[in-house]
Amino acid sequence: MTTARNLLGRNRRNEERRTKNMVGRLTAMLGRLFVTGPRRRLHRVFAVVVAVIVVLVAVLAVALTGGSPAHGPSATRTRTATLGLIAPLSADRASVGTAVRNAVRLAVDEANAQGTIPGWKVRLSVQDDLSRPDGGARAAGTLAADQTLIGVVGPLSSTVAMVALPTLDAAGIAVISPSNSQPELTGAPSSAAPAPSTARSRPYRTYFRLSGTDVLAARDAAEFAVRASGRQRIAVVDGGPDFGISLARRFAAEAARLGAAVTGTHRVDGSTDDTAEVEQVARSLRAEAPDLVYVATGPAFAGKLREELAEHGPAVSILGSDGLFDSHYLERTRDTAEGDLIADLGAPLSALPAAGRFAAAYLGRWPAEKDGGSPATGAPAGGVSPAGAPSAGAPPAGGLSVAGPSAAGPSVGGPAGGSPAAAGPAGDGEARDGGHAVAPASPAASPAPGVDGIPSVAAYAYDAAQALLRAAAGVLPGRDMVDEAARAAIVTAVGQGRFPGVTGEVGFDAWGDPLTSVVTVYEVRGQRFVPVWSRRSG
Repeated sequence: MTTARNLLGRNRRNEERRTKNMVGRLTAMLGRLFVTGPRRRLHRVFAVVVAVIVVLVAVLAVALTGGSPAHGPSATRTRTATLGLIAPLSADRASVGTAVRNAVRLAVDEANAQGTIPGWKVRLSVQDDLSRPDGGARAAGTLAADQTLIGVVGPLSSTVAMVALPTLDAAGIAVISPSNSQPELTGAPSSAAPAPSTARSRPYRTYFRLSGTDVLAARDAAEFAVRASGRQRIAVVDGGPDFGISLARRFAAEAARLGAAVTGTHRVDGSTDDTAEVEQVARSLRAEAPDLVYVATGPAFAGKLREELAEHGPAVSILGSDGLFDSHYLERTRDTAEGDLIADLGAPLSALPAAGRFAAAYLGRWPAEKDGGSPATGAPAGGVSPAGAPSAGAPPAGGLSVAGPSAAGPSVGGPAGGSPAAAGPAGDGEARDGGHAVAPASPAASPAPGVDGIPSVAAYAYDAAQALLRAAAGVLPGRDMVDEAARAAIVTAVGQGRFPGVTGEVGFDAWGDPLTSVVTVYEVRGQRFVPVWSRRSG
């Protein structure tokens, strides 16, 4: 800030001197005009008129801009930098992508209003990746071609990131994803217990993320299923790489390591609801008789499978990956999903004491997500009461809500038609594996009604945008343009930065991974996602 002010003062003084000199020369010319003979006077009058016009134009330019671009950077002329966003804004993931877009827009608007980057205004460039690799490749190419780009929030999907990152990394652009979980994106170990001799390298030097990995998600979901819930016979439905590359396989390995029997692994196209595939899986489950089904698919397949199981059996709970943490799953299943579980990499906003200001600002801009639900999040009317309990009244059709546990404590997903597992975290609040039951949020932690109608990934996206904007604020003032050196300095500043964010302390290790990660398990209760268990790592 001091450098910018000094530069402003020098520019103004230089322009004042130049203007004074021009006015002095004009005065001298006028003086000579009235002491010369009549023959030369007409020519001189014409010359003086031209000079007056030039001086007036110069003075006007100084008054309007405070400086001249021909004499170096000016601290008073606002320049434009661009923050990019890659997210799904159409198809099945549009509701999540829209919430992320809103959160990043909020961060950009706040930065501009507060003058976070002196002398610069930030614009947001939003690119729809269509939840597909080809969409991600196109989005990355578009953003990389923007000479004013200072960084990118996203992508949300690991499969999209795998094709977008090579382009963005080659251009030296800082990228922070709020939700990528594929371990290899940061060169992280692909198993919970890597060989001691495994050498780690960082594939993308400009890439960072705020999410834990599929290794963590699989490990903690298995810990919850086997140790906290006491399940011993678990079937696995693998929806393919769009729902976690090897996530289902990792979960099966972790469950087996903990002593559970994996009755079968069923590979399906998790992005569809093919009737033949659904019926085939259901027939296999009836033969295997598991006490839990782990499902790593999208909401369409899982919803149809849940309906088939409810109608024809077996009576068994589903433990889904984060692909089921979606209003479409509740929409499709209605009351048949009661007691189902979803494991998500992230924490509900009501569990984050620092989320109050963000939630209030977000809901102030997009109140439909609090009042009556919206396509963006599907939040039900009334949302969550300050105490964390569901508000009175049934949610609208398809409403997505995350509510605090009931006063009686979480049931931790007992088998359909049965009672909660004795090993569950209800009671003393601690599971044997170090996870814990999620207590109802306090009024201080949930200051805004409807706070958990905002998808948690939106809060992580907000923090990602803040990290990029804070880094740019330390680099751009005093510069005239966003060039290769500025981008490199922003990447360095992101890696070294630490600050208290909405989701906790925001910062990254030497590989670009977050300082801490959390997995939360939700139970479906009355068409609401109720957090019942969580585990923090790091």
